[in-house]
Amino acid sequence: MEQFQKLYMFNPFTIERAGSQEIGIAYSELQEKLNKDTDTPFRIAQNIEIYANMNFLLGEMIARIQREYDLLKTEISITENKQVYMQRKQWQETNTEKAPAMSYFEAMAKEYVKEDSKKLAELGSKLFRFKKAYESIEGKQNALKKKIEAIKYEI
Repeated sequence: MEQFQKLYMFNPFTIERAGSQEIGIAYSELQEKLNKDTDTPFRIAQNIEIYANMNFLLGEMIARIQREYDLLKTEISITENKQVYMQRKQWQETNTEKAPAMSYFEAMAKEYVKEDSKKLAELGSKLFRFKKAYESIEGKQNALKKKIEAIKYEI
């Protein structure tokens, strides 16, 4: 990850080359760099910058998870639609009576993609967690910015 140290923070072209584990390590390293005693505007500003970099990394992970989520959702939809068609066609070829309502075939198709739907739900919850972490850090940054303003007026 060392080769990404200077570039990845604000360069979306280089962050693409970093693996998710590398991003996690870089995020942890940034957390460790946070100043515990933020009694001066300089230290507060350093923390704001660190939080900005942390959010950049979270944003990259959100983008990756969102892409994976969207691709899986599309794949599920296509597979489900194909299954409805195939199940209905098979019914018509093997039965002489009238075919059941479409909801019957749709339910069978949903059962067929059930495992992928579980994966999609997992990705959705993972995406939610990353988005909440991103929002939380934004809130922390805003609080620190207000703290700097308050310190300015005290001086």
